[in-house]
Amino acid sequence: MKISMLLILVLSVYLTHAQQVSDAKRVAMDPSFAIKKDGSPVLSWVEKHGDSALFFRKVWSKASQSWLASEAIPIHPKASTHAEGMPKLAYKSDGTCILLYELNKPSEKSRFSGDLYYAMENQGKWTKAQTIHQDTIAGLSHSFGKIFPLPNGQIGALWLDVKLGPKGRTLVYAETDNNQGFGSMRVLDKQTCECCRIDAIADEQGNMDIIYRDLNNIGERDMAYIHSSDFGKTFSEPITWVEDHWQVNACPHAGPSLARGPKGLEAAWYTGASSGSGIKWSYQNKKEMILHLKGDKYRQAQLASNPKGEVALVYAQIKQDGERYYKQIGIYVKDISGKLRHELVSDPLSDCSYPVITWNGKAWLLAYESWKGEERVIVSKEIFSIKY
Repeated sequence: MKISMLLILVLSVYLTHAQQVSDAKRVAMDPSFAIKKDGSPVLSWVEKHGDSALFFRKVWSKASQSWLASEAIPIHPKASTHAEGMPKLAYKSDGTCILLYELNKPSEKSRFSGDLYYAMENQGKWTKAQTIHQDTIAGLSHSFGKIFPLPNGQIGALWLDVKLGPKGRTLVYAETDNNQGFGSMRVLDKQTCECCRIDAIADEQGNMDIIYRDLNNIGERDMAYIHSSDFGKTFSEPITWVEDHWQVNACPHAGPSLARGPKGLEAAWYTGASSGSGIKWSYQNKKEMILHLKGDKYRQAQLASNPKGEVALVYAQIKQDGERYYKQIGIYVKDISGKLRHELVSDPLSDCSYPVITWNGKAWLLAYESWKGEERVIVSKEIFSIKY
């Protein structure tokens, strides 16, 4: 009896009740986290109203340890809402908010062509959206954008641009300037996978680390890594993070996630390689895995770290209950010694997917899509670390 009560108390500390943050009258999707200069997490998501996309954000109050009221963000009603290239936000050190989104513009040349737009908010006023790329010729593809804060107070942007080589697309980089938008872009890789999200982080020491799904000449789509040690002035040549040797003549729509832990960089990604499919989580330059969740039932890996030296992995797992198939959100938390703790955190009566994670100063903060019947909402949940 005492053991059971202790277990209940431990779990009640570890997990909090899920909180619905979106409007249940609309179909919600695409949760994404950004961080303000003061460390406050900002959750953004899309709600579909008929055929139109609406975009919202909530700021986490560090004082009250709760969400503030939802705010509507102006966005094109036909903005693309696929999960690998969802609309997203980032914050400059002066408080300026950057919005990035795709707008599909099918042409005779390609049904996947389109442009990548951004807008800036300063003191509550938004600028008119403009393309982040200079080339706006119809029929070209600019998409799968990533924006992230730089140590100089600006915002860096990465995206997949037009095809330059025999296959795939290019990876390009640009950054904002004082009181300006994004400047000219630079090509970092001339041949990448065409359709997976990119991740990147930068630190005060001048390090910029970029990870994405590559595409080599024999058709392998493994994770590639690029590094800058001088605040983005120069970049290394791409190298393979881990050689999965996954060959697939299709778009995986499964990009990687990157975090900086106490022992250096860590990455997590999905691979369909015959040598071992599933989610892989590894340190940089080490062949052994931190964790390998084996099989096609594990998808949508996302990483985050905290000042205590912990690193957390969230993911979606396909499960079966009789004839019903659903996805459940799971989390692994790795402490500074490397020990892992695992929990399933979403309601098994709902079909949940596309988890995202960040640290709110006291706990892990999760958000994910949750389907129950016809209702599709965004749910958030706090998860408190446990001392081992």
